[in-house]
Amino acid sequence: MKKTHRHLGKFALLLLALMLVLPLFAACGSDEPGDSSVSSSASGDDSSSGPEEPKALVPSLGKADYSGHTLRVLAVEEESVLFEREQFGATEYTSEPVNDAIVSRNALLEQEYGFSLETELIDPFTPFRDRIIMDMTAGTVSYDVATAGLQTVAMLAAEGVFRDLYSIEDSHLDLTAPWWDTASNDDMTLMGKLFFATGDILLLDDEFTRCIYYNKSLIENNHLENPAELVYDNAWTLDKMYEMAQAVASDQDGEGMSVTGSDIWGIVGAAFDTYNLIMGCDAPQAEKNEEGLPQLAMMNQRNVAAFDKVIEIMHDKSCVAWCEQYYAWDHPDAGNVAGNFYKGQSLFLMSTIHVVNSDDLRNAEIRYGILPMPKLDSLQDSYATTCDPYRFQVLSIMKTCEDTEFVTFALEAMAYLSREMVTPEYYERTLKNKRFLDDDDSPEMLDIIFSNRMVDISVAFNWDDCIQYYNNLVFTATPQLASYVESRESSFNAEMEDTVEYLMGLS
Repeated sequence: MKKTHRHLGKFALLLLALMLVLPLFAACGSDEPGDSSVSSSASGDDSSSGPEEPKALVPSLGKADYSGHTLRVLAVEEESVLFEREQFGATEYTSEPVNDAIVSRNALLEQEYGFSLETELIDPFTPFRDRIIMDMTAGTVSYDVATAGLQTVAMLAAEGVFRDLYSIEDSHLDLTAPWWDTASNDDMTLMGKLFFATGDILLLDDEFTRCIYYNKSLIENNHLENPAELVYDNAWTLDKMYEMAQAVASDQDGEGMSVTGSDIWGIVGAAFDTYNLIMGCDAPQAEKNEEGLPQLAMMNQRNVAAFDKVIEIMHDKSCVAWCEQYYAWDHPDAGNVAGNFYKGQSLFLMSTIHVVNSDDLRNAEIRYGILPMPKLDSLQDSYATTCDPYRFQVLSIMKTCEDTEFVTFALEAMAYLSREMVTPEYYERTLKNKRFLDDDDSPEMLDIIFSNRMVDISVAFNWDDCIQYYNNLVFTATPQLASYVESRESSFNAEMEDTVEYLMGLS
């Protein structure tokens, strides 16, 4: 069901918002995040100089009055996904710190700059895509900004419905600022054009970043090395993960490994974790050349080495279980596979950050920790991780948007203030200090995960349905990456070139 929320900016709401966030703005004298101030400090040494001018809520934007303006957003919502509605649709205080920080942020923006936020929430994926195409065709677009999962938005970008964020002449966006995710945005830039971006203004980019969870009791009971120490020592690799998984896996009843019994698994996940593990080896399906043009990378030596090692692991049914070996991905019982981790019957779970905020893990009676994706080997420069391309969220400005001066101002202000008010509640308080109470290493692990995130541009645009390449191969008894990719190379390149040529012609 579609829902529309409007922030009304009532006096009581504004007063409560100020009471909640006043400490964040108590300091002044710096434009760095965390040091901004709503009001000025005491005057200078010369008392005759008079009081200083109050500082703007967002220092880089200065003072402005957009009274009567409304930022209109079309966003997606799945009931089971925490924080998805709250990103733009939070309207009331609920005592949930992240939700309340967003409500306070919006109230302060309305008080300082006069504009309000209106959000329409719609089902993700096909309904979202069809709605935008229908509105563009009929000339009935009633929103300025659209935000959804990466692949959905990228497919729409390839149909020319969004603006290039770098070419808006009157733009207030500073996409090099720390409240925007500069690394991911660089990955999503083609030939100097960017049609969708992410940063502190969104939460679902972080929620759907890949990671590994591990069972601390199984580590200790089997006298295995501390995985976090392996990360610190640059020794958390595919080989080490596989070795530990083999050491723990156990057929408890002698009747063969089962995902619904009492057997202990080494690793549980899904078929798509083949791709995720290969990306952890810093081996994306496409890379960009010096001109910023994407090119196929799957037959590079590193990619082939990563693929061969990952396939060996995924095919070992004695210690590894992935969902599609037993159930269709959307089968009602598909959760049984990951459920082994929540029951304490798997050493590792391959998943995303959002799991730690889910009822499954929050209600699990296990001691757990979090890790980055393992490296190909110890020679790899840094840990690498990727995102769930279906739910990793990005935002775009509609091509039909006429008041880009206001819209970019509003987005920049929201992104800045999100870094000041929302990210600390989400990242520091909820993730680091609330969800990992029994894991002293989690703050460091989370920092490593998020500081080494990659977005694979080929999977974003899904040229030749390449998102399924590794999925197709993992079901094959003796997969040969080179021959498979060679058979698809011409189709992949043709679709990639068509996309690039089309996007280059857009502004």
